Amino acid sequence: METDKLLQSAKRLRRQGFSLREISEKLGISKSTASLWLRKVKLSEKAKKRLIWLGVKGRQAAGQTNKEKREEENKKILKKIEKNFANFGDREIDYKVECALLYWCEGTKYQDNTSVSFINADPEMIRYFLHVFRRSFRPDEKKFRALVHLHEYHNIEKQLRFWSKVTGIPRNQFNKSYLKEHTGKNKKDNYPGCISIRYSDVKIYRELIFMINKIVKTRCGVS
Repeated sequence: METDKLLQSAKRLRRQGFSLREISEKLGISKSTASLWLRKVKLSEKAKKRLIWLGVKGRQAAGQTNKEKREEENKKILKKIEKNFANFGDREIDYKVECALLYWCEGTKYQDNTSVSFINADPEMIRYFLHVFRRSFRPDEKKFRALVHLHEYHNIEKQLRFWSKVTGIPRNQFNKSYLKEHTGKNKKDNYPGCISIRYSDVKIYRELIFMINKIVKTRCGVS
């Protein structure tokens, strides 16, 4: 008898647009039981709209919960990083290690190379590499050369001004821009093009390569 009352109550609530979770909590039955009992109940348009509204509300609540969780996790990560960087030095060797690692990733490396050549499309990557390079080697600014790779949809003068500002390299030290042929692909919004920075000094190039090898040997035991 008790089961029949619960079943009828469940059907009534379902017809009103209550979710299986709500019915389960209100009547003290499992969600699987509610699902089994109510799978053939026909819903009115009003009930359907309420269930849709519940779904939207639930997703919004879940999104907010996930956002708060991410923010809390980010705080923990940032706190950990701040602790790691508490004793981060401002020594020349620290800058050289950073410079070498960046060059290992994005620099030109081949036998008989005689210059430092670094290429990337990320302005912040370029900005940071030049920062640590300048702090490490105190280069002659007049020896820098830059080449910008652009697409035909770019405004060349605008991009040259942009990259000159990012790099701190005067416009008269930029080589003629390289324009890529039209590939038929869609235009990339906010894509600044790719820039190649070159500094002709074989000794600095060798020092970077030797430092890369030293880092690998020291950390990994690989010669």
